Amino acid sequence: MQIRAYLMASGGIEPEALARAAGRFMRGEVAGHNNAFAPSCAEFAEECRFQQMTIAAERRPRIEPPEEKPQPKVSAEKLKLLKEATNGSLSARKKLAAMFPNNPIISQAAQSSNQEAPE
Repeated sequence: MQIRAYLMASGGIEPEALARAAGRFMRGEVAGHNNAFAPSCAEFAEECRFQQMTIAAERRPRIEPPEEKPQPKVSAEKLKLLKEATNGSLSARKKLAAMFPNNPIISQAAQSSNQEAPE
C-alpha cells in the first residue's frame, strides 16, 4: 500500500526523476532526512520534484558566451601623451584634442587648459 501512496504523491513526475529520487533516498544522499526511517510521501514527492527540475535544467540548451574580440592596442605615443596630459601638460592636451576631435571630454580639457600659463 505504501508504494501506491508514493506514486500518488509524485503524480506527473517522469520515471527518470522517480528513479533518481528513490536512489538518493536509498543511498542516504537526501539532506535533512533521517535515514533510519523511510521517507514520508511528502518528502518523496518533494525530492521527485527537485529531481524533475534538475533533469529539466540538464536538458536546457547551453548559451555559449560571445567571442571576445581583441581590443586594439593603444600606441605608445598616445599613452605618453595621455600621461603628460594628466600631469598638466598643455601641449599634450592640445595634441590629444587634435587626435580625437570628436571626443568632447578631450576637447573640453584642451580648451579649459588654454587659460593656463604656456609651457
